[in-house]
Amino acid sequence: MPTLAPFPPGPSAFAALRGLRDIGGGHDLSRVPRFFERLVRTYGRVVSWQTLGRRFYLLDEPALIEEALVTRGRDFLKGRGVQRLKRLLGEGLLTSEQPLHLRQRRMLQPAFHKDRVVGYGAEMVAQTQTHIASWRAGETRAIDAEMTTLTLKIAAATLFGSDMEAAAKTVHAALRQAMLTFPASMGAFGELLDHFPFLPVVRRFQAARAQLDTIVYGMIEARRRDSRTPHDDLLAMLLAARDEHGAPMDDEQIRDEAMTIFLAGHETTANALTWAWYLLARNPAAAERMQAEIDAELGGRTPTAADVARLPYTTDVFAETLRLYPPAWVIGRIAARETRLGAWVVPKDAIIIASPLLTQHDERWFPDPLAFRPERRRSDPAPPKSALFPFGGGNRLCIGEPFAWMEGVLVLATLAQRFTLEAIDAIDVGTEPLVTLRPKGPVRLRLRAVEGLQ
Repeated sequence: MPTLAPFPPGPSAFAALRGLRDIGGGHDLSRVPRFFERLVRTYGRVVSWQTLGRRFYLLDEPALIEEALVTRGRDFLKGRGVQRLKRLLGEGLLTSEQPLHLRQRRMLQPAFHKDRVVGYGAEMVAQTQTHIASWRAGETRAIDAEMTTLTLKIAAATLFGSDMEAAAKTVHAALRQAMLTFPASMGAFGELLDHFPFLPVVRRFQAARAQLDTIVYGMIEARRRDSRTPHDDLLAMLLAARDEHGAPMDDEQIRDEAMTIFLAGHETTANALTWAWYLLARNPAAAERMQAEIDAELGGRTPTAADVARLPYTTDVFAETLRLYPPAWVIGRIAARETRLGAWVVPKDAIIIASPLLTQHDERWFPDPLAFRPERRRSDPAPPKSALFPFGGGNRLCIGEPFAWMEGVLVLATLAQRFTLEAIDAIDVGTEPLVTLRPKGPVRLRLRAVEGLQ
């Protein structure tokens, strides 16, 4: 009987280091997706290598991704990328580990219960209508900036009862600056940067974090001053929460949870909506089909949460966008103990990498994988579990998934009632894979009024 190799095939330590150098040593993440593609093409669907004293595994096999994220999810901790995000988000739901993560998730879960999310629908639509009220046919808009501002307002209004109109530009600029410093913090010596506050990249990050802290702590303080007015939102839950000893969370923990939901929540949905409009502009037939569905089902009336179920093609558009351009484009885990994935023994402290951007473009599960075909969700054979995982999986599944689906469909439907967004010449926007999969450069689209509207 043949002896099984101790590790899956992969590059030598020297070749892996050379590959790390070629993609910028962690300082330039733009070439990482191509690097992953090259590894899979060369070595197969499971790749392993040793470098910098660590064993790495790249998984592009849905069954093994399912094991890592779901079946054996408790054998793994969040990866280094998320750990580095603690510099911005602190010990929030995205970055914390057990037992804090379980306690906080149970506390926050009611804010994202299906019935509660349905209640957010009217505010999502109202914020969208207000945001586009000043838009005029013939204008050209940077849709990435517009969607970022809109989703920021929606998150602030629905989850925190706050108005972000005045602070939106500040939040947008500060968050972008913090994101731009992320690749440097992921470099081989990224942790050392934290000890050199005089470096320009560190100063830029600290300034961005200070601006965001001022806004988030301001929301917390404003709510404390308004304690006599009843509120039923996420911030109210955070302030009312008590631990097993009856003690409230301190402001730092409230800040961490608020910052996580506030920033991570609006950032990912903004990117998804930006890519959706970009894809629709490049595929007019799909845009026309979505428009026809919206016209037929709504007849010009304001969308409601109940209408999401009546807009299957619009939902398909959002789903296909998440397949092609998953906001969380790479997921990392660290083995907390020795465990198994399929036939392989994974040593403690090994790093597991799965990339929705890689696996969701696999022609085995998605024929003509780079084509934008919203109808594939209901016409093609269902892909295996974890071949499609834009929201992660297992006990770390994104808590805001129902919120994101509701927001995505309602924003598409509300905006499409007034405008068709058209490409200017032959637009071809590249990706900027930072913490999330952002467009590289502005996505400028022209507004065309829907027939009968000005």
